[in-house]
Amino acid sequence: EDHPLYELFFTTLFFGLRREEVLGIRWQSINFKNKTLTINHTVTKGTEINRLNATKTESSTRTYPLTDAQIQLFLHLKEEEKKNRTLFGQQYQNNDYVFKHPDGSLYYPDYPTKAFGKIIKAHPDELPQNVTFHKLRSSCVSLLIHEGFDVKRVQKWVGHADVETTLKIYAKVKDKESKQEILSSMNDMIRPKKYHTVNNSIDT
Repeated sequence: EDHPLYELFFTTLFFGLRREEVLGIRWQSINFKNKTLTINHTVTKGTEINRLNATKTESSTRTYPLTDAQIQLFLHLKEEEKKNRTLFGQQYQNNDYVFKHPDGSLYYPDYPTKAFGKIIKAHPDELPQNVTFHKLRSSCVSLLIHEGFDVKRVQKWVGHADVETTLKIYAKVKDKESKQEILSSMNDMIRPKKYHTVNNSIDT
């Protein structure tokens, strides 16, 4: 939680955002009074960084309700921005984006991807090494499906234009859950005998 990009990673996973969507969140995207976050702007990388894009498709434009804790998260970022504005003075780069460097300069689109990768590599014993920043979006979908939400509701939450995309993840999650259920049932019915080994770990 002490990582400078914690709030960005949290927001990405919780709402299942694309990288260009989370980087495109501006203060005008957040309604503190009504407690909502609207995704309607993206940051992309081509021959130059484009910060004027609309979202990918019409279904990508969506508004989320925010909890009080999430409002506090964004208020914290607002307070940090205010402190940095004072700290950097005339060197501060004014803009309406929420996620950016302390001096106000905007993140290059690859920045959170690389930063997330470094965190994963730094904790090989604690974190699965195949997780990437890009996969946080599908992780959100998997979590919702695992909790029993139907495909249509999940599709709306993450802004999938095509329900087929949601269905593919749904099928993978359900297949994994089904196999785990069968494994558990088979293990209850057919147990191997107990083996006594000197060392439980396997060197590969």
